[in-house]
Amino acid sequence: METGSLILVDYTLTVKETGSVVETTIEEEAKNASTYKEGEKYSPKLVYLGGKWVLESWEEELLKSEVGVERTVEIPPEKAYGFRDPNKVKTYAARRFSRPQELAPGALVEVDGRIGIVRNISGGRVQVDFNPPLAGKTLIYRFKIVKVLEDDVEKVKYLVNRRLPEASVEEVSVEKEGDIVTIRLPDKVLFSEGVQQIKKAIFEDVTSIIKGVKTVRFVDVFTTPGEPVEKTLEEKTAS
Repeated sequence: METGSLILVDYTLTVKETGSVVETTIEEEAKNASTYKEGEKYSPKLVYLGGKWVLESWEEELLKSEVGVERTVEIPPEKAYGFRDPNKVKTYAARRFSRPQELAPGALVEVDGRIGIVRNISGGRVQVDFNPPLAGKTLIYRFKIVKVLEDDVEKVKYLVNRRLPEASVEEVSVEKEGDIVTIRLPDKVLFSEGVQQIKKAIFEDVTSIIKGVKTVRFVDVFTTPGEPVEKTLEEKTAS
């Protein structure tokens, strides 16, 4: 592998100390570990090597790997999320929170601009842990690079899917002519919340990762039910 490659990786991440599965791209393993989520699509993860899309120490291992070869690597806390810091565990009065009656251990809360996890609730006091959830843990990655993306059109489709997971790779239409990429999204995502900001993010991904692309055009197409002729109402260009 080399820096700048876009790859698809199947992996399962477990915590060595407990054997618990944190993440997996494999549906059967999610079911076996009781972490399966109904409706979630389990498929290889898109990773841009050199882009810091994943834990840096794991990315270093990916760069050493070959397509189709399964590997297992162990990453100690100092190369993962660091060691737990007891000073990052704070206690607050329950009244500090807008809906204290809804708090429960394990819930995420925001206090003073920081996100923490509720660890304990007792006597009107709430203990919040601001350490990263995997701090102090040794991580085990079992993974296999299943594909290196080479075709620019295919790369764009996967980059779109990364930002809009509800739009499958098969549903996204992409054309590339010279330094211009034209993207047509499926109807179901055209009114998604924040879709304009997402389009801007896709533009930045495409132009920074795919060499030579300078312009990304989004063509939104709406079709009258029962009428075979599609009507293009809007075209958005970022350059």
